[in-house]
Amino acid sequence: MAVMLDAPWNGLTFTPPTAIDIATIEDAIVSQLQSQINSIEIAHYPDRPETWRLTHRVGAALVMYKGAQYGDLLDTAAIIQERKLEFEVSIMMRDLGWAVGGDPSGTSPGAYAIIESIRTALTGYLIPGCRKMYPLREKFIKRDKQGGVWTYSSTFALSTVAVEASPADDFPLFIKGIALEEGGQTSVTVGAAAYTFNSNLQVQLPHGNVFAVSITAPGGLLLVQGTDFSVDRADGIITAIPGGAISAGETVQIAYTYAEMAIAAAGQSEPTNQA
Repeated sequence: MAVMLDAPWNGLTFTPPTAIDIATIEDAIVSQLQSQINSIEIAHYPDRPETWRLTHRVGAALVMYKGAQYGDLLDTAAIIQERKLEFEVSIMMRDLGWAVGGDPSGTSPGAYAIIESIRTALTGYLIPGCRKMYPLREKFIKRDKQGGVWTYSSTFALSTVAVEASPADDFPLFIKGIALEEGGQTSVTVGAAAYTFNSNLQVQLPHGNVFAVSITAPGGLLLVQGTDFSVDRADGIITAIPGGAISAGETVQIAYTYAEMAIAAAGQSEPTNQA
């Protein structure tokens, strides 16, 4: 049986679909909030907060990485740990959601409503390579009397796995494959013929995928596989076992049976059939 390839295959390098680094995770959180909440500004926390100003008429939510905790080692051969990451959403709103004596819904989304919307958007949110997000805490931070801005923070966590870096393997993922027909459907028996063992105590037969090998030494002595010789079935190589009845340069009679085999190698468009 042979498998036909559409084109030469040189192996494949696996790359995870989503990198589970801090920046990628934070970017996914911001994108999730932006897709679920459109009444306020949602962005990454600025690297120079002292120059940032709230310009949105309703409010803003800024996402920032807060840190991580690492669990116990999960393996004895490699460094593998659970990594629990925390992200904080700073919520800055111009009002709480109502005026004194007014309707709790107010004229625009207030701090309380946005806090609940953010909790709903991120609770259970699944980023590939991580466990689902879950809330840890919410708290009031301050009210800017001059600007009239209410500031709250909501902290969420998710878990992933931290694994030590490993060096890249400098070889193709697939080098060579050999398929041997073992059902006896293509077997051919070859009668005894003379072969001479070389200086490496080996004989290369003309076929691969050999079995039922029979070797007769001079004088009619029938040799025993496993005691006098071994057989590489796939490559059709007979090797004399040191201490057995065969020595280098000795000529023997070998009979055997072989069947079809297919060899596929990297960079080869189709396998090679040998019969």
